Amino acid sequence: MPTHFGRRRAVDIWLRQPAEALALLGGANGAAAGSPTAEALRAWLLLTHERDEKAAEKAARAALAGRGDTRFASAVLAEVLLRRGEFAEATEVLAAARVGYPDVPWYALTLVDALLDAGRLEAAEALLAESVAQPRLRRHALKRLSHLALDRGDHAVARTHFEALVALAPDYLVYASDYVELGRLQLQDGDLAAARQTWRQGRTIYPRHTVLRTLLAEHFDDHDVTSTPRIASVCEDDMGVTRVRVRTPIISLRTGLLEIVDEYTRDLRTPGDVIALSESAVAAGQGRILPLELVKPGPLAKALCRFVGVLGPLHSPEGMQGAIMQCGRARIVAGAAAGGLGKVLRRSGWFYRVAGPGAAMIDDVAACLPPHDHHLIFGPDSPDSLSCALATALGCDVAIVDANHRSGAWVVGSSPGVDRRWLSAALADNPAGNEDEQTPVVIVRRVTHVALSA
Repeated sequence: MPTHFGRRRAVDIWLRQPAEALALLGGANGAAAGSPTAEALRAWLLLTHERDEKAAEKAARAALAGRGDTRFASAVLAEVLLRRGEFAEATEVLAAARVGYPDVPWYALTLVDALLDAGRLEAAEALLAESVAQPRLRRHALKRLSHLALDRGDHAVARTHFEALVALAPDYLVYASDYVELGRLQLQDGDLAAARQTWRQGRTIYPRHTVLRTLLAEHFDDHDVTSTPRIASVCEDDMGVTRVRVRTPIISLRTGLLEIVDEYTRDLRTPGDVIALSESAVAAGQGRILPLELVKPGPLAKALCRFVGVLGPLHSPEGMQGAIMQCGRARIVAGAAAGGLGKVLRRSGWFYRVAGPGAAMIDDVAACLPPHDHHLIFGPDSPDSLSCALATALGCDVAIVDANHRSGAWVVGSSPGVDRRWLSAALADNPAGNEDEQTPVVIVRRVTHVALSA
């Protein structure tokens, strides 16, 4: 049976060194970890690191039979049951966890997602309607309610929810597509002034968004642009490249990574291409994703997150706690000190330079696409090795890229044939998007222009 020291060590390192942590907890085929809390963590590692659903379910049920912090066990058991289509028991497990941890608001969203998986739309909407009144859940609830109403054709209710959602801007969960849909609903109601105002507001925030610009031009002959993108658009002709955005289902631990990328690029990719993958999608496919109800922010995280802007990464206590889990307390404290000094000297980025790339790659609650908007997504594990393995399987080079519309593109990992500087420049304007585009794959192809003589 694992020692008390071994269990404490495992809790400290499970995210950074999952294989070692699992060994300390009894291993993949070993005995129980000795306490419900430790066994619950072991269940999580069996599911996400070992991909052993049977062993994970056994460990989760053993943990739930005892006393202790069993949140990981509830998450594991619910996920395994949802994969098997056993929706009734899965929702019962999550409902019980929500009752057992009444101070954790995020269980409401996890339960909503399970109800939606089960096709229980009315129950999901009723729970979302309750969640609107909770400040930390309001934007998430409005996001889901607006689209659920739109999908069933209830335009009056959809407009009400979209207006409440857009009123929260600036907010990472208010996307350009939300302005598009709200304006269309207002236009259908004959409210032309409101539609124009909505689209103009969206264009100001998202000046590069083609649909917003087109709608304003077509309906109102409005071609004015009041703001410019922070990063200029990449001119493909000047760079000699073609970029093909590939829309896929949402990638998660449940879907896998290679299977999705292979299926959706099979008819598009050619030898010589570079397949650029979003680092968040890759990490989610590796299981490096954590529901917020499994994160317990400590005093350090609660203190440090207050110094991050409301639109910045790690702005939530859970996000900052994730950085501590990923990088360790010492590096985060050192990074915070460096960041504070950088502010005095009017220099940016010093926190992440000291804390390390692991902190920079975390997507917290503000930067994830629903249904991952109540999760932390950490950076991918072994990105160079993974890129090489994917390149071998796909027959062309692969790169894992962290890109956004504010700071450009950074190649996190790649197969050996990738010119990282060239690829970063080719993806600087983030053609994949940061919102609900669902295009985590971009095929980048060099194009040779041949001049034709008369």
